[in-house]
Amino acid sequence: MEDDKSQPPTPDNSGYPVNFRVIAPRLYRSSYPQHEHFAVLGDLELKTIVTLVPEDLPLEYANFISSNGITHHHIPILANKDEKIFTPNETVEQVLALMLEPANFPMLIHCNKGKHRTGCMTACFRRTTGWPLEETIAEYVKYSEPKSRDLDKAFISRFDSAGLKPLAYDRGYIGGVYGPHVFTSTHSSIYSNASIETDTTIASEIAKSGPKNEYHEKAFRQRDADLESSRLWSHK
Repeated sequence: MEDDKSQPPTPDNSGYPVNFRVIAPRLYRSSYPQHEHFAVLGDLELKTIVTLVPEDLPLEYANFISSNGITHHHIPILANKDEKIFTPNETVEQVLALMLEPANFPMLIHCNKGKHRTGCMTACFRRTTGWPLEETIAEYVKYSEPKSRDLDKAFISRFDSAGLKPLAYDRGYIGGVYGPHVFTSTHSSIYSNASIETDTTIASEIAKSGPKNEYHEKAFRQRDADLESSRLWSHK
């Protein structure tokens, strides 16, 4: 396991953890939350947090989680630093099954820096929801800079998403608001994405494809709330 340290808290003054990003509606990723982030994270009304590093939670963080009624899952993911040592598919699927369950939302996944373990789990989620490998790797690289790992890329490429693809399809996670490039940063900062922008807007996705099932319908109903929240998140 890698014993790395988190970056300084909120260097962009957004109040969010370093490398905070929106993965999909009400699904977020970040570095390890610290005391400085608890107020804005509380505003997200998180229902679930998944911690991907093995260390026990600091007492203050554990208190934040319990006092806000958040369900916490501790699922350590191995750092990809040895080509012969990597997290088995079964463990990855534990994380993805949580990410594919709307009852867990709003939900945050995090490691220490929000780059490598979190980037790999996000990439596996993307592959499960139908993203092409090239675009999945590109997103990983974008948010792991300036230290992308070739072994992370190999791990992402090797991941077998077939077992969870039927679940992703049944729950409406294929295409629509979950398609490639729906959520992108408006800021060049490597630290935080505190806004939601779309290359292909959610509204146009709805007009083009329409809701496929109840899970898509819930996602579309959540759209306005998420976009309104994005205005509150935006920072100069």
